[in-house]
Amino acid sequence: MTAAPGLPIVHADTGGALLVTGHATADRPDLRDEDLHELLVDFYAGIARDPYLAPYFATVDMAAHMPRIVDFWSTLVFHTARYSGNAFRPHQAMPGLTAEHFARWVGAMEATVDGRAAGPHADRMKGLAHRIAYSMQLRLGITPFADFQPGAD
Repeated sequence: MTAAPGLPIVHADTGGALLVTGHATADRPDLRDEDLHELLVDFYAGIARDPYLAPYFATVDMAAHMPRIVDFWSTLVFHTARYSGNAFRPHQAMPGLTAEHFARWVGAMEATVDGRAAGPHADRMKGLAHRIAYSMQLRLGITPFADFQPGAD
């Protein structure tokens, strides 16, 4: 698939999530650690508007929880070692999760990242989102919405 110069190349997978690849540009530099807070605030604001995903986050005080989420992603993407904990545990208490929930979550993450950044760190964050979703689906006994692609992170 091709795209106009400077635009990302978008690949739709069969699970409804998008994989967008590209290189840093003047309007979309690569992701930096200091960008994570604003990016994740925007991401969860979008999740709150998604009628399919919003109910799972309705009782979470996102403003209070955001520093922990930022530390989680900072640790994964930039190896800062700021996060310690069990990110899987809260998902065990979410009844009714399906592969479609994870596909939409990944698609929203990719769209948010792609709206702000392009480059190796942005691609790493999107790849990690896929890996996290795949792993959580397996641990929850859900057939994943897409096969895991080694090296995607």
